[in-house]
Amino acid sequence: MFSNPDREYGPMANIHFFALAASASLAASAPAMADGDAIDPRTMTQAQVRAHNATLSRDDPNYIRCVKSEETGSLARKRYSCRTNAMWTSADQTGNQNARDTFEAMQGKAMSQGN
Repeated sequence: MFSNPDREYGPMANIHFFALAASASLAASAPAMADGDAIDPRTMTQAQVRAHNATLSRDDPNYIRCVKSEETGSLARKRYSCRTNAMWTSADQTGNQNARDTFEAMQGKAMSQGN
């Protein structure tokens, strides 16, 4: 019943999987704070985040930003993702680099796949 996975999904399925796995692992890693503090905004309550941000400007790398997103499959439940500005910047740069790498890897592949 199950034959060669490259045959069913194409050889590029493995590349997509590894690119997604690498992206997820890099995005999950948090950069160290500039002043050596190990702040983990994911474990902080909203009150702790507000207290932490009280003395910081919005442009500070240690300022914590929380983004609300809807949870898939739920009409009312929301998910909050809190990270420092430095963490958001790092995640953006990593995601953009992974997208560029994937695009470049796929650039010449589309023409070489014959039907």
